Amino acid sequence: MSDLLHDPFIQSSLLPLAIGLLATGVLHLLRRSLAVAAIPLTFVAVFLLVVGLPALPPPSSMGKLFWASAAGLVLGIVADALGARGRGAATLLAVWFAASLLWIALPALDGVGPAVTLLLLLGAGGWIAFGSGFHAPGTTPSGTAPSGTAPSGGATGPASVLLALALAVGGTALIGSSASIAQMGLALAAAAGAFLLWNWPAERHGWGLSGQVALGIALLTAAVLALFTDSRAVVLILALPALAAGRVRRLLPLPETGLGRAAGAAAVTIAAVVPALAALGAAFVLGGGEASPY
Repeated sequence: MSDLLHDPFIQSSLLPLAIGLLATGVLHLLRRSLAVAAIPLTFVAVFLLVVGLPALPPPSSMGKLFWASAAGLVLGIVADALGARGRGAATLLAVWFAASLLWIALPALDGVGPAVTLLLLLGAGGWIAFGSGFHAPGTTPSGTAPSGTAPSGGATGPASVLLALALAVGGTALIGSSASIAQMGLALAAAAGAFLLWNWPAERHGWGLSGQVALGIALLTAAVLALFTDSRAVVLILALPALAAGRVRRLLPLPETGLGRAAGAAAVTIAAVVPALAALGAAFVLGGGEASPY
């Protein structure tokens, strides 16, 4: 069993999937609005198991990633326990993300390239905080209850976006032989996958601030990859269209029935993953078409 837990494949896939499934169920029993916190909780737990507890203050970008993620987890749990939504919650998220990103990125800001990367990530973080319109379970983005149906823009859209972004980051790091970043990016993707499994074919949980924090963690992991490794992280730009995948459901002429909503959720997930696969393909080509030794 010990050998299995030390296997990189287990650490970046089956372990976070199992922890994510268990954590989502336990948090659902404690308080339904906290279920989405299982995603960042799984990321933090896997980091502790795989990388270990970083020093404080952390000397490395990975250490900063851990403590920023832990702070975001606490922020998300408190906000979701209080039912925080709206502009105030979005502002808290934006402040946490911007402060975390600057903390991680400042040592690497020695040229135009890193500055452009920082601005792109800040823009993506701003979209997550203010442009994605997350809302409480059983409500529409405007805060009103739908007529007998789950909201079409509920948890599936943002969770699929998270799956895609984390997959792109983890896969790009794997191709670029950045082992620890690859493991954590893929672990975050597995945690998102566990949450999606809980919410398919019917959505059971909403997407609170903890979910938005998980999206922020994906971007922070991308920052570590782009600014502190030699990986072809520029290809992650190709994955950014995944941010708009949630809008696909509105364009499909699917009925508001159980089958229609399940099909819509699957379509949204596919629409999010396709840009991530494009980014991975580009990373593989730019890397000379050679597989990672990991």
